[in-house]
Amino acid sequence: MREWSAQPPSLPFAVLDVETTGLSPARDRIIEIAVVRCAPDGSFLDEWSTLVNPGRDPGPTHIHGITASDLTGAPSFEDIAEELRERLAGSMVAAHNLSFDAGFLAAEFQRAGSTTPDQPAVCTLQLARHVLKDNEGYSLAACAATLGIDHPNAHRALADTRVTASVLAAMITLLHPPSDQD
Repeated sequence: MREWSAQPPSLPFAVLDVETTGLSPARDRIIEIAVVRCAPDGSFLDEWSTLVNPGRDPGPTHIHGITASDLTGAPSFEDIAEELRERLAGSMVAAHNLSFDAGFLAAEFQRAGSTTPDQPAVCTLQLARHVLKDNEGYSLAACAATLGIDHPNAHRALADTRVTASVLAAMITLLHPPSDQD
């Protein structure tokens, strides 16, 4: 965080989010993943998302809204692993509560017989605790509300990734106002 306070980030970001069948990377599976790529200043570059067939029940449909029929015909993680790796390449990975997403990615890459990409990463939840010090909460919804960012379709990977990318961009701007970058 100290580095970011001194100077803006220099790598582009690959902001990601996963929806899962549960909370344990060892037992549960990814059922949806999204990546929004952003420039170092947080501005949007492109986005990608896919459902992922976990080969089992989708879990808490009441939370993520993804049903077994939604997953029929969806690719397996193994099918998307290389494309995901390419979408993360050359960037700083960002996620809100990064340890959750990273744990699931590591488990899924391992199941697919592949190594997890090794690259720099930032947790927007931890960054928010530094930038939004007196916030009442640090959930993605709380951070978005504080920053005036709408959060439609919570708990869907692409919607949450878009919001996380917007939260990240807003926090970068708070740390480094545009006049500081001229």
